[in-house]
This record gives sequence, C-alpha cells and structure tokens, in this order.
Amino acid sequence: MKIKYMSMKLKFHRHEIPIALASVCGAMLLCTPLVADGGLANGLVMGKVFWFHLVMLFMAVCTIGTVWIKSKKALSFSLPDGLLIVFAGITLATYDWQLNPEPEKLFFGGQLLVLWFLLRYFLTEYPSLKFYFLFVLMLTGLTEAVWGMQQLHGYSYSNHSLFRLTGSFFNPGPYSGYITVVLPVCLWAALRFQRLIHYFAWICVGAILIVLPAGMSRSAWMAAIVACGWVYWVERIGWEKTKAVYITYRKAAVPFIIIVAILAGSAVIGVYGMKQDSADGRLLMWKITGKAIAEHPGGTGLGSFPAAYAGTQAEYFGTGAATDKERLVAGCPEYAFNEYLQIGLEQGIEGLIVFVLLLGSICYCGIKSGQNGAVGGILALAVFAVSSYPLQLPSFWVVAVFLGAICATKNNTRPAPSREGKRYYQILLIKAGIVIIALAGIIIFSIQKGQYEVYKQWGRMQMLYNNRAYESVAEDYAALHDRLKHKPEFLFEEAQCLNKTGQYAAAVQVLERAKRLSGDPMIRYMIAKNRQAAKEFQEAEKELLHAIEILPERLYPYYLLAKLYAEPDFYQPDKLQAAAYAVLTKEPKVESRAIMEMREEIKKILEKK
Repeated sequence: MKIKYMSMKLKFHRHEIPIALASVCGAMLLCTPLVADGGLANGLVMGKVFWFHLVMLFMAVCTIGTVWIKSKKALSFSLPDGLLIVFAGITLATYDWQLNPEPEKLFFGGQLLVLWFLLRYFLTEYPSLKFYFLFVLMLTGLTEAVWGMQQLHGYSYSNHSLFRLTGSFFNPGPYSGYITVVLPVCLWAALRFQRLIHYFAWICVGAILIVLPAGMSRSAWMAAIVACGWVYWVERIGWEKTKAVYITYRKAAVPFIIIVAILAGSAVIGVYGMKQDSADGRLLMWKITGKAIAEHPGGTGLGSFPAAYAGTQAEYFGTGAATDKERLVAGCPEYAFNEYLQIGLEQGIEGLIVFVLLLGSICYCGIKSGQNGAVGGILALAVFAVSSYPLQLPSFWVVAVFLGAICATKNNTRPAPSREGKRYYQILLIKAGIVIIALAGIIIFSIQKGQYEVYKQWGRMQMLYNNRAYESVAEDYAALHDRLKHKPEFLFEEAQCLNKTGQYAAAVQVLERAKRLSGDPMIRYMIAKNRQAAKEFQEAEKELLHAIEILPERLYPYYLLAKLYAEPDFYQPDKLQAAAYAVLTKEPKVESRAIMEMREEIKKILEKK
C-alpha cells in the first residue's frame, strides 16, 4: 500500500514539472522590460534582448525535457498561427541580405516565433497559465508605476537627463505606452474577479492612472481611453444592453452620437494643440513615409526605414511642394512613429495587410474565448502603435506575443487521444514539431551568444571614446567592425576615431556604409569634413548639398559649406557669401550657444576675406 501511494505521489509530481517550469520561464520573460545592463553599449535595450535570449534557451531546454510527459489536451492550429508564419516569411523575403542591416532583429524575431508556439503548446496543456501570465504582467505594470512615482519624487534616477519620468525605459513615451498596455488587463481583472485579485487589480489600475498623465504621452492617453472603454463596455454593458438602450431611446441616438463626435473632435484638437510642432512633425513623417510606400510597394526590407525615408524626403523637398512649416519641423527619424506605415514600407503592402489581419484574428479569437483582458492589451498596443514606435523595442514584442498566444489558444477541454486512438500519431507529430521548434530556439541562441561580449567590449570602449581618447581605442573599433557594422552609432564612433588619427579615406569608407543604414544628417556632415580634410572639395560640397536637400532648415550644413568655400584651394566668394548669409539669417528651431559660436566664426571668416 505504501509503495502504491509513493508511486502515485511521484506520478503526481512528475505531471507538475512542466507547468512549474513553464510558469518560471514565462514569469522571467514577462520581466524582460525591467531588465537593463549598464555594462553594455545601449544597455537599456540590449540588456533586455540578451536576457530574452538567455531565458528562451532555458525555456527551450525545459520544453525538450518535459514534452514527453503524457498530454492532457490536443493542440489545434489556429488562423493567427498561419498568419504569423506568413508575416515571418514576408519579412525574410523582403530582407536585404547583402546589406544585412538588422541581424539582431532577425534573431530576436526568430526567438519570438519560437516563443509563440511554445506558449501555444503550454497554454493548451495548462489553461490555468493564462491567468497566471496576466497576473505577472499586472505585477510588472505595478512595478513600473511605482518606479515612475519614485523618479517623479526624486527617490530614483531616470534613464534620460532631460526627463524625470522614464521607468525602465529611455524616455517617457515608451514607458507610458507600456503601462497603457497593462492598464486594460488590470481593469479587466478588477471587473471580473472578486476578493484579493479584485483589490490587487484596482491597486494596479490606480497606480498606473496616477503616473500615466505625468508621461505627457498623447498616444498613450488615447490608447488607454479606447482600450479601457472597450473592456468596460464588454464586461459591464455588452451588446444586448446597448441594443436595448438604442431601441428604447432611438430618437435620441443620433443627437447623442453627434455630441460624442463633437466632444471627441474637440479633444483631438486640444491634444494636437498641446505639442503642435511635435504633431506637425509626425504628420510630415507619415506623409513622407506614405510617399516612400508608393515608390516601393513591395517593401524595402527590415531595417531600411531611416535611409529610405531620408531619400524620399530629399526628393519631396526638391520638388518645391513643401510648405515652410514642413521644412521647419522636418527631421530624419529612426522610426516612422506609426508602426503600420513602417511595416508598409519595410515589409511592403502585403506585409501590412497580413499584419493587420494577424491583429484582427488575435482579437477575434480572444473575444470568442472570453479573454477580454488580453484583447484589451492588444487593442491598447494597436492604438498606441498608430502614433509611436512600440514594435521597435523588445519589451512590447514580448508582451504582444504573450497576449496574442493567450487570445489564440482556445479553452479546449477535449482530452488527448489514447494510445489506441486513431489520432495518437498526430499527437506524436505535434510533440516532434514542438521539439524541433525548441531546438531552433537553442540554435538561434548559439548563433548570437557571442554578441553579448561584443556589446560589453563596446561599452568599455565608449567610456574612452566619450573622454576623447580616440587614438587609444581606434584599433579596438577596427577589431569589432565586422561584428557591429550593422550599427550606425558604432560606425560613426569608429569613423570619428579614424578621423582623429588622420585616416580620412578609411573614415569615409566606414561612413558610406553608415549612410546606407541611417538617415542621420550628421553622418553626411562627417563625410564632408573628412573629404575636405583629404582635399576632395567637390565631393565634400556634393555631400553637404545633398544633406541640405534632406533638411533645408538646418544651419550646420550651411556653416560647413561656408568653411569649405573659404578654403584657399577651393575659394568661391559668391558661394561663400550665400552660405554665410544662410547661417546668419536663418531662424533655428532653438537658439543655442553653439549657433551663436557658429555665427561669430562665420563673421570672422567674412572679415578676413
């Protein structure tokens, strides 16, 4: 009898192992936004990326070790699964493999695909993990909210010198977006559950609502209103009550809708007026990105947005159709501040269609399975992505995959077939597929694992670089070139070291690659300065004139042109006068000491000539 009891106990514990390991791995992955590594270059982002890869290795190994345990339920393929695979295929098909601008995003995306299917497997086997993962997500939101309060009151340092509120992010925008994604999940739990969960969820809602206004993110505010409004409607009102009210007050429905529309329009105008220049800048970004999509409907590839945007903006300003306001607010952004437009440019119109269908199918599956909290989180992310860049950061992708997998996994209570059942071999095939997917995660980790040390070394080099010890780190930058040649920031620093050691031709070669990866005008300015130092005056002039075509209202390229035309071997008095006049008369966005110094130097040059 004792032996039988011990055998049953051992069996019971054996079946608990997979859910325990999945719980631990899931919680560690959901804590990705809270991770940072100050020893790495760009440690706020790359620390999260490498943490994610490490936990995915652990999760893949755990999956391979536990997948043999008898299944309780049968995993069924869903529409979001297929659309996700198609979107991944489009991303690979449109990628510029020769330039290879974003290898780390490819590895990260591959691990996200692995995570999706591992989550689908575990959530099917253990449905209780759905609420557990949502609870952990709520905890991370509460942690971020408390962290933000500490920063606002001076008890904790922010991650940006210009902002007091950043949480675990670099600036208030993504921080506000993240807690906004968590907010509807917390509201759903507060409305759905009782007792301890009910009170805990309301604490999370209150904490997030206290700190959210301080982020000054209009995108996050709109996302919170839409997502929380939907969650409240579906949990407390629903379609039947709405229909009944409409039938009862049918005559008042039209005036009510008109009043709501007027109020909503007034709110949008008010939000626009809060930061009008910023809003105008984003409208210009969307306009230019739309033109770029029209020129490249098939997509330009992952990581191609900055360079493609800069080229299209130069063409637009060259037509003379731009307004003075557009020329003034123009910039060369790294992101489109609209994920749908950026996907439309990088993955093409077909990629955008598949991505929108993916979001729609996830929400549809989530509504059918009653996962309104997860649907609310996806909805908040979808609205926030209209005017921000959440999908350029690893934290949002991890949360999106968890929420999406929870929505896509049905509440399946059908038991798995027995050994004698006709579908027994199908289950074996599913298990084999899960093992292959987990092995793919291990392979991806092994391919990129050396990058951690590379970023750590780059972080050490940056300390010397920032102290202007260019000569001492020039060789170190050259040694890491092949491992980091996809990072424009690294290439710029390497070129600066080459410039300071007199290697102008090598600096130009490095910067020419950086120009293909980034739209940052400073790269073109640096190319011009190196060419001028190498006595290649005409090439320097050409580079600066093209930089002016991209950003015609910037003073710095005119300042560099004036100095170029003042060169004894390239002296051109008429062009010098025109460039100097631009420096002295153009109104900058913000007056600064640097602008005053440039103008003083140009005056001295004119006096000498």
